[in-house]
Amino acid sequence: MFCQYHFLCKKMMMRFLLGFMFLLVRSVSAQEIVFNMSAFGVNFGKMTITKVKENDSTEFYTLIAKGYLKVLWLERNDETKHQVRYCNGKLIFSSYVQIENGVTKRWTNISNNGKEYLVNSYRGKRTFGEAPVYSIMSLYFSEPKNIQRIFHEAESEYISLKHTNGNTVEVSTSDGNKSIYRFSKGVLNEIEFHISVATVYARRAN
Repeated sequence: MFCQYHFLCKKMMMRFLLGFMFLLVRSVSAQEIVFNMSAFGVNFGKMTITKVKENDSTEFYTLIAKGYLKVLWLERNDETKHQVRYCNGKLIFSSYVQIENGVTKRWTNISNNGKEYLVNSYRGKRTFGEAPVYSIMSLYFSEPKNIQRIFHEAESEYISLKHTNGNTVEVSTSDGNKSIYRFSKGVLNEIEFHISVATVYARRAN
């Protein structure tokens, strides 16, 4: 009787340890970065980016940015949602939506059918064949050393990556906006988003 009880206790303990190790591995494989956003010297929102290693071959990224700003004539209540999935180092899915004052301004969905990429966005539908291996979402978690070209998910296009110095890169998109990413020891610390109405600063909070 004692041996049977001891065996059951040992079995329950093993299950507990396996479950704990599974949760620990999941927590270790997830990264989260938070940026405080400001414009005109006013803090107005946060941007949170996560990276989850789902298995040995797949990584899933999410970006959620929310903010409300009222300065002089300008009043904006904005939200951006972005999801990206990479498999074996290549982008296979992206969903992007930008909402301004309750109205969807831009949206882009990208999927792969096994042969090519399908784009359905506010700019229309199209296809392309080249598999993206480094995109805007990648910038939040790795410094783009020796990379000269990057995929911009929101506009579903490849753009040039300009290295202005050893720790700073700059990208300009077809819509006329410019973004500057500043790194320190391989870690992204600050971003400048130059848009039509203002310059938005995103500074790392963690």
